[in-house]
Amino acid sequence: MLFNKRQVYLRSPLRVSFAGGGTDLESFYSQGEKGHVVSSTIDMYNYVSIKDMFDSNVRVHHAEIETESITSRIKHNYSRTALEHYGIFKGIEVILTSDVMTTGSGLGASSSMMSGLIMGCSALRDKVIKNKTEHSELTYKLESDAGTLGGRQDQYATVFGGFNSMTFENGKVKVRKVKVSDPNLKKLEDRFFLVFTNMAREIRSIQTNLGLNILDDEKRKHFHDLRDLSFEFLKEVESKNINTKSIGKLLHEGWQLKKSTNNHTTNPFIDQLYNTLRSKGVTGGKVLGAGGGGFLLAFADDPKIKEKIKYELYPNFIALDLKFSNKGTEILWKNF
Repeated sequence: MLFNKRQVYLRSPLRVSFAGGGTDLESFYSQGEKGHVVSSTIDMYNYVSIKDMFDSNVRVHHAEIETESITSRIKHNYSRTALEHYGIFKGIEVILTSDVMTTGSGLGASSSMMSGLIMGCSALRDKVIKNKTEHSELTYKLESDAGTLGGRQDQYATVFGGFNSMTFENGKVKVRKVKVSDPNLKKLEDRFFLVFTNMAREIRSIQTNLGLNILDDEKRKHFHDLRDLSFEFLKEVESKNINTKSIGKLLHEGWQLKKSTNNHTTNPFIDQLYNTLRSKGVTGGKVLGAGGGGFLLAFADDPKIKEKIKYELYPNFIALDLKFSNKGTEILWKNF
C-alpha cells in the first residue's frame, strides 16, 4: 500500500470483576448453565498507536522493539494476529503502552489490548465494526487465535465500558448497565483499592485447570454458588442505600468460593497478604482475573482505614485507589 501517513491513537480501559468470574467460561454456560458476572471498567488503560510506515517494514513496540519485513515474522502474538486478520502485512508501525503490565495483571489487560488493536486496524483500513457485540466477539476470537485461553467477560467489559451485569446463556452474552447511583458509586470508590501482589501470573495453566474443574461434578457446585453470589452482589449494588458491610462480606465469600474452584488460584504468599489485609481492617477482597498473582482487589468498610492501610503497605506493596470509568475502547485521535 502507498504511504499515506494515516495514524490512529486509541485507549482501552482495564476492568475489575467483582463476582461471578469463571461462569463466563464457555465450558460452563454451553452445557445449559447460566453464567453471570458483575464488573466495571476503571480509569486505567492500555494505549495503542497504529500508523502507516514510510517503508515496507513492520515495526511493533512493546516490551521490545521488533522490526521485520513482513507481519508473519512478528513475535508479539496479539499484534501479529490483529494485523494479519485485517490483511496488513507490510508498511505498518504499532506502539503498545499500558498503565500496568499488559499480561498477568488480572485486570483484563490482554483483552483490552486486543480490543484496541482491532478498533485501530479497522479504522486505518476503513473496515466497519457493526456494533459492540461484534467487536467483543472478534476480540474473543482473535485472542483465541493468538493462543489465549479464558472466558468472555473481559472482551465485553473493555468494549462496552462502565459498570455492567453480564449474562452468559445459550451461547449468547447479554450486557446490562448496572443501575447504581452516583452517591453509591462514590461510597464504593472511597472503600475499594488495588494491591499489587508483586507477582505476574501465567494464565494458561490456571485457565486449563479451571476448565477441567468445571467438568467435575464436585467442583461444579462451587461455580453455581459463585453465580448465585454474583446476583446477590448485583442486588446490593443496585439497592437505594448500599450496605458496605454486606459488600465486604460478599467479596470475602466469593474469594473463598473462587479458591475452591481452582487450587492454582492462590498460593501461600497471596493467602498471607490477604490475611494481613484482613487483620488491618479489610472486610473482603479477591485476587483479580484467573488468580495466581497480579492485582488483589480489597474493600475496607471505613475510608480512613483504607488510607491507613495503603500507607502501611508502602514500599513493600503498591496500593492504588480504584476509580470507575464509563467509557469502553475508543479512538482518542486520528489524522484522517
